[in-house]
Amino acid sequence: MAKQVMDIRPGKGMTLSQSNEHLRVSLHGAKTSSRSLNIDPTRDLLNFEITQGCQVVPVDKRTSIPKRIRENLKKRGIEDPNKKYKKLGLEPKIRTVANFILGGSRDQMHRLAFGNQKVNLERGADNSSIRRMPEIENWAKDMYRFMSDRFGEKNIAAFVVHLDETNPHIHCTVLPITEQNKFSWKQVMVGENNSKFEYQKRTIELHNAIAEINAKYGLERGDKISETGAKHRSTAEYHEALRKELKEQNKRLFDTKIVLDDAIEKNEETIKEQKQTIDSLNKEIKHASARVKGLSTMIEHLETYKEDLEKEIAKLKADRDSGKISVEEAARKMDAITKNLEDVKDQILDKESKLSVAQAKLDSLNAQTSKTETRYQEVKTKLQTAQPEYNKNAMQEMEAFGYNLAAFDAMKRMEKYNEMTANMSPDERRILDKYNSVLLDDSIFEQMAENATEITTVATALFLGYLDKATAIAESHGGGSGPGTGWGKKDDEDELAFKRRCMLMAMHMMRPQNKVKKNRWHR
Repeated sequence: MAKQVMDIRPGKGMTLSQSNEHLRVSLHGAKTSSRSLNIDPTRDLLNFEITQGCQVVPVDKRTSIPKRIRENLKKRGIEDPNKKYKKLGLEPKIRTVANFILGGSRDQMHRLAFGNQKVNLERGADNSSIRRMPEIENWAKDMYRFMSDRFGEKNIAAFVVHLDETNPHIHCTVLPITEQNKFSWKQVMVGENNSKFEYQKRTIELHNAIAEINAKYGLERGDKISETGAKHRSTAEYHEALRKELKEQNKRLFDTKIVLDDAIEKNEETIKEQKQTIDSLNKEIKHASARVKGLSTMIEHLETYKEDLEKEIAKLKADRDSGKISVEEAARKMDAITKNLEDVKDQILDKESKLSVAQAKLDSLNAQTSKTETRYQEVKTKLQTAQPEYNKNAMQEMEAFGYNLAAFDAMKRMEKYNEMTANMSPDERRILDKYNSVLLDDSIFEQMAENATEITTVATALFLGYLDKATAIAESHGGGSGPGTGWGKKDDEDELAFKRRCMLMAMHMMRPQNKVKKNRWHR
């Protein structure tokens, strides 16, 4: 039988970026672009929300979840405990949001959402003909009633059902507010004793209660972690697993793995880790630099806007005093401008706080990179001295492996980059685009970020001599012509040089014949 899924993540508020992901909002309220590999834009209209009164409605992309939370609290006369920290330019400290993810095993969730319809999960597939089944709505409504009974319907800030990802699921945003209208993560989610044991007990009870509802939808209670020994993977563990997977893939493609003795393996792994760390830090430094530059620009614009508003207030006072406008009209306009001014001041404080954090992170990354590069050079020199011939082969393998990692990392970082720019104004994006176009437009980074898998496949086919296959793959993705006659490894060319040439040719073949310059902000 299929298993149910329930995950709880505490949050110190809800960011606009998180809200945009939940509501599938891109720029100017448009549908989510292809910036996420997990989201199918052709199924966007299948997503829906459950609102008060257990009503099924289309996703409201116009009202962000942070705004919904603010309106909810204002209506109930409740103060956000993190507001005082934000005004001081500090990071929020109080847990004010419980982010629930509700779902189940993929096959059963697909049956609930799509019935017997076949969904093509390949990237770029057109699933616009797929219809939403009533069973998924019934399941979502039962989940909504359960969450309302457990935590209070007025404490559900958002209840969004995603059917455009690989596995249909629910994002339920709960405000941990007591019956006395006070925020209390401990009282609502943990218990008065505030112990790990009590929280675990409550979570198990919550799983059991949801399982009673899920049973009629073909989903049963999953095994307890205490019984299975399963555990969530940390980010470090995830990347370690990814490195192992890519290493195995590289082995299958080229079949050149050499059995090394323990001493050589130790030196190889040390250099590999240091090189990967340096590459990762350099990418993070570029990202952090762009973040600092973007925030600085935002602050400048906000300061200018603030000055303009203050001038408007002064002019209104002068017009009122001179009798050009009535006192009532002046008061009405002044109230609106003053409210806008306070909002701008709050935004400036928020951006200055984020700028401080971003600058500190950038300084830390620079220091860490310098230290890591020193260590890397020391180990590399030692290995070059002790194993000159082995070093040549090992470094070639590590560079090829590094290209795979860089391609995967490029895709992920381009997604994060687009998410960050989604929160900027059009003017700010144009400014950032102007500076970054030199680095990104038609660059290896941009091409690998968008077509890493396809480019690597074409390059591998070229390296192995499968020219027809390489050409067919490139053309099927909108690319141009083949490698031309006489392609192959030259007599005076070593293996690494030929691999590099295969990679460059693959990128050339994958480039569209009639390429139109893209605007990365409006994909």
